[in-house]
Amino acid sequence: MPPRLWMTLPALAFTIAPVCSQTLPKSPPVLKVETNVVLVDVVVTDGKGDPVPNLHQSDFQVLENGVPQSISFFEEHTGVDPAPVKVPPMPPHVFTNLEPVRLGDSVNVLLLDWLNTQPQDQSYVLAEVTKYLQSLPPGSRLAIFAMGSGLHMVQGLTSDVAGLQAALHTKKSAAAPQVSPLLPTDIGESAEQTMIQMMEMNLTAAAAIEAARDEMAAHAASNASRRVTITLNRLHQLVRYLSTIPGRKNVIWFAGSFPIDFFPERGLPREYAGELQETANLLTPSQVSIYPVSAEGLHPDRAWQALYSHGPSILSENFRRAGDQLAMEKLAEDTGGQAFYNTNDLATAITRAVNDGSRYYTLTYSPSNKTFDGKYRKIRLQLKHQNYKLSYRRGYYADAPKPQDDSPRDPSNDHLLPFVAFGLPNFHQILFKVRVLPSTPQPSPNSPRAGANTGLVGPATRYSVDFALSVDDLKLKATPDGLRHDVIEEMLVAYGPDGKPLNLAARNLALAIPPNAYAYYQRVGFQLHEEIDVPNGEAYLRSAIYDGNSGQVGTLQIPLSITPPH
Repeated sequence: MPPRLWMTLPALAFTIAPVCSQTLPKSPPVLKVETNVVLVDVVVTDGKGDPVPNLHQSDFQVLENGVPQSISFFEEHTGVDPAPVKVPPMPPHVFTNLEPVRLGDSVNVLLLDWLNTQPQDQSYVLAEVTKYLQSLPPGSRLAIFAMGSGLHMVQGLTSDVAGLQAALHTKKSAAAPQVSPLLPTDIGESAEQTMIQMMEMNLTAAAAIEAARDEMAAHAASNASRRVTITLNRLHQLVRYLSTIPGRKNVIWFAGSFPIDFFPERGLPREYAGELQETANLLTPSQVSIYPVSAEGLHPDRAWQALYSHGPSILSENFRRAGDQLAMEKLAEDTGGQAFYNTNDLATAITRAVNDGSRYYTLTYSPSNKTFDGKYRKIRLQLKHQNYKLSYRRGYYADAPKPQDDSPRDPSNDHLLPFVAFGLPNFHQILFKVRVLPSTPQPSPNSPRAGANTGLVGPATRYSVDFALSVDDLKLKATPDGLRHDVIEEMLVAYGPDGKPLNLAARNLALAIPPNAYAYYQRVGFQLHEEIDVPNGEAYLRSAIYDGNSGQVGTLQIPLSITPPH
């Protein structure tokens, strides 16, 4: 690890101007893709579905909107095993968000989407994932996330099979089956049909029946819209986390239905066009490939079920299923993954996705069309001589490089809050160390509270929190007067063991660093100090840093067992 991260924690002096405190944001920061260079990962398989090795750059041809492109970089990935990073031992009460493992060519993530999956199918998915873990090859590393009303990291990247299984089945695991109130059910749809039939039998006025149908349709549309919005938001968080990890990321996404389609082949719903394009732009540079897996397993043919009398009609059910399968195929095709549906062997589907996603080729090219107009451009890869199957992302949005914005930042736009929710994974775009200690001496019982929760009641401990980070991780902007400028935000959020927020402390700081101070900070690091009151007992402290110039984030969640200090 470069020595720049392991700075000391002295009481540094630097020139800062306080800007503001916390205000809730409306959405996460927007990232745009600068399309000077296009990166494409491609999985090549033969007729048996096995990866094809030992191909060369000269074997591939790239076309963008039908125009041949010149490949500028080419590399084969053969599934290199991850290697541990030697992290120097931390002093007492000092923590770091540096990942202790340098990963291999690819990372595999199991995403359990309970927001879009019926409870009975959730249990089936858990059983199949457990079955897969029992045969996990030695050295394989997985991460497991669960998506419901929030995104939770069930288990970070690890090769500990016992730890993965325990994380899935502990009593408080986020992977435990849950009911999604936004998901339609057979019983609910049957009840609605019965109500309409009863109204018709009772000769209810046609206008009243039509109004009831409109109300049901509006309620269903509202729930569907909320599911799309929540799904997009959670994927933003997941891809933002994965973007800090090098190499290809294979997201194996289990769901009963897939309500979104990122790319424009079937047309983007107008109300989601901006969010969907932004998500697509995140997927592309982060090398995220999606492997959608249907949580419903093998579908029975309901035409042969004579006693089937509840829920949606056979025709509507077939239309829904066909729509889901088309969405899965499109999602996999556009991100370079593979769709798995109409199968009960989900464990084998995971094995296939992990095997394919770890053996691939990476190539880049500089588009011959230099007009970056934001339009979608189609990518086509082909092999010049062999007849193999190619899986790769099929296009990107040609957004223009974002011009440098030197205008003052809006201090009321709090960018960090979406990344400090309880249970989210740690983000590593900005690496830091943090020292967390009870303040000495402790304030008197009638002193004002430290943090936003001024109404905090009961015994509490005041904590002094010192951040240390490298200025090389900040995107400082130099001006003609020799100063380097940035706006950074630091935040602390204390949570109870149930995930309930207890207190928050945050500051935005405008930096103006002269040359001599900048040279000093390069040697010893950059430090921030904050204090927060946390109720005594079991708690978690989530610390975070946001760089306003780059939009990059670093976070770390620390477990605390707080007792009153002597």
